[in-house]
Amino acid sequence: MWIAVAVAALAAGCSDNPVGRICDLGLDDPGLNQAVVGSPSLDCPTRTCLKVPMDINKVPPDDFQALSANKGMCTATCESDDDCDKVPESPCVTGFTCGVALTVGPFCCQKFCICKDYVVLPDSGQLPEKEACDATNPTNICCNLEGRVGNPTYPNCPG
Repeated sequence: MWIAVAVAALAAGCSDNPVGRICDLGLDDPGLNQAVVGSPSLDCPTRTCLKVPMDINKVPPDDFQALSANKGMCTATCESDDDCDKVPESPCVTGFTCGVALTVGPFCCQKFCICKDYVVLPDSGQLPEKEACDATNPTNICCNLEGRVGNPTYPNCPG
């Protein structure tokens, strides 16, 4: 009986996308007003560390803990908020939402688990889609958009 209880407790503690642990970005000063992805980050199960700037319209929640300049939180790619499993030791007070953090660079238009402490969510509860991530707009050049890789129209997205 004790073995079954122990196995059930261990299984309940596992999650598919554990996010929220504090991690080192690998940069001395990434800047205050830009989102930064540190990868590979050995601090994180997904090897991805994310820091997003505080939205200027956001009032931090009670018990908010600001991170030092070179620290972020472990993140994971996601399709919905349900894909973001907050670890108990996370300093993120209000949980995580799934959304695009960057519109440039190798992680452009990828959806990541983002701590809600830093962003303003509309009434829908979902971060709005970024215009730069609309694959139907041919002027959007992010290589992570559908139809970009290997397309001669987008020479910076080799196949």
